[in-house]
Amino acid sequence: MPSQTFFNLSEEKRQRLIAGAMKEFSEKSLNDASISNIVKNSNISRGSFYQYFEDKKDLYFFLISKFRYNYRQLMFKSFKEKDGDFFEGYKLFGEKYIKYIMESEKFGFFENMYMHMNYQINQEARVDFDKAGYQKLPDGKRILDVVDRSQLKMETEKEVIDILRYILSMLNDTIMEGFWKELSVSSTQELFIKRLSWITYGVKINNKEED
Repeated sequence: MPSQTFFNLSEEKRQRLIAGAMKEFSEKSLNDASISNIVKNSNISRGSFYQYFEDKKDLYFFLISKFRYNYRQLMFKSFKEKDGDFFEGYKLFGEKYIKYIMESEKFGFFENMYMHMNYQINQEARVDFDKAGYQKLPDGKRILDVVDRSQLKMETEKEVIDILRYILSMLNDTIMEGFWKELSVSSTQELFIKRLSWITYGVKINNKEED
C-alpha cells in the first residue's frame, strides 16, 4: 500500500499520479507496464515514485482497491433487496457487478486486469472478500446478516463465507471470459446466471421412480 508520504501529497499531485498509472495499466498488463512510463505520464521523478510505492505491483494493487466497484455494499444491498434469497440475491449482485465492470469508464484498466488475472490477483480478492463477509459495513451490519441461511446446508458462518467467495471467484472467471470472447454485457450476465443456477440447484436431474 502507499506510504504516508503519498497521502501527504496535494490532491492534485495524487490524482495526477493515479491518472498516469491508470493510463499505463489501461494500455499494458502489470508485467508489461513500465515505471518509466508511469512517472513520465505523471510528470514526477523516478525517485519520488519510490517514496510513494515499493514497486509497480504495490501501485497496481492500490489502484485495484481504489477503483474496484464497492461490491461489499452492492452485495449487501442485493441480498437485502431479495430478502436474503441466495439465488436471487447473488443473481442481482452478479448482473449489476458485470454491468459496472464492463461498462466502466475505466474499461481498459478492467479489461487488462481480467485478461491477465493471475493467482495473486485472485488471492487479493479472496482476502478482501473474507473481510467483507465478517467485517461490519458502515451501517453496522455484515453481508452474512442479510443472507437467508435457512435455505442453505451450511452449518457455520465460515461455510457460508466459503460458498459466497467461491461464487465470487466464478463470477470473476465469467467476466474474464466475457472480455476474452468479447461477449456483450447481457451475454456475460446470462452465462453467469446459468453457472450460478448449476451451483445453487445442481446439475443432476432428479428422476423419481414411478410407483
